[in-house]
Amino acid sequence: MKFLVLLTPVAGRDPAEFRPYAVAEMQAVWNDYKAGALREIYFSPSPLIVSVIYETSARDELETLVARLPMVEADLLSVQIVEMGPMHSFEVLFAPTAA
Repeated sequence: MKFLVLLTPVAGRDPAEFRPYAVAEMQAVWNDYKAGALREIYFSPSPLIVSVIYETSARDELETLVARLPMVEADLLSVQIVEMGPMHSFEVLFAPTAA
C-alpha cells in the first residue's frame, strides 16, 4: 500500500529544538529508503512541510516506521497519514453513454 505522510512542525516549537535531532532523523530516513519502504521525499519551505511517500504492506507497519523517527518521537513533528489508492474514476471514460 502507498501512503502520503505529511510531517509538519508542532506549533510553538523553536527551530533550534530540531538541530540536535537532524543527523539521527536523516539516518532514520536513509534507512527507510535503503529498506525500500520510503519511495519519495519532498520539502516545502513555506509552509514548512516534508512530504514523504512510503510503500508498506499495511498501515500499522507504516505507523511503526513513522513513530520511530527521532523528530516524531521528540514531539517536534506532527504526522498526517493519507492512504493512496488507484484512481477508479477513470472507468467513467469507458462506460457506455446514456442514450
